Amino acid sequence: MYLKQLDKTEIEQLKIGVHTFDGLSVFNESIPPIHVLERSSELIVQGGNCIWASPYLMVQNNQIVGCCGFKSEPVLNSVEIGYNVAPDARGQGFATLAIEKLCQVAINSNSVKTVKALIASHNIASLNVVIKNQFTFTEMVIDHENEELQCWTLNINN
Repeated sequence: MYLKQLDKTEIEQLKIGVHTFDGLSVFNESIPPIHVLERSSELIVQGGNCIWASPYLMVQNNQIVGCCGFKSEPVLNSVEIGYNVAPDARGQGFATLAIEKLCQVAINSNSVKTVKALIASHNIASLNVVIKNQFTFTEMVIDHENEELQCWTLNINN
């Protein structure tokens, strides 16, 4: 599996429902949701570094099986990640591998000391993904939608 980062044009096409990727088929629910695409566009317009602003597609055997990315540029050497695997592709290790690759991007940036993921307590599959990637539970937090989530972190030694 590899990660393919979307460029500005692809993000804009996806926002209007155009899903064309040369040679790649698309699993149902594997494309970033509209709120993620809108957030990415906003970050790009604000001059954000594309490493942090543009989502990544998870590609396996010429099929888009999910998406992942950073939710913003690092703040105080910390960055939050998000990820989703298409229902028909779950349970095959794609999220675990994608998070490993995202963390490597963060490490290579030399500007991140902590990667974090906010996860609902009932999302056992997602909790297993961060545990497999050596994240540690740090605290319960309330997000901007007033949802109580578990905060998991991975400390990076640059």
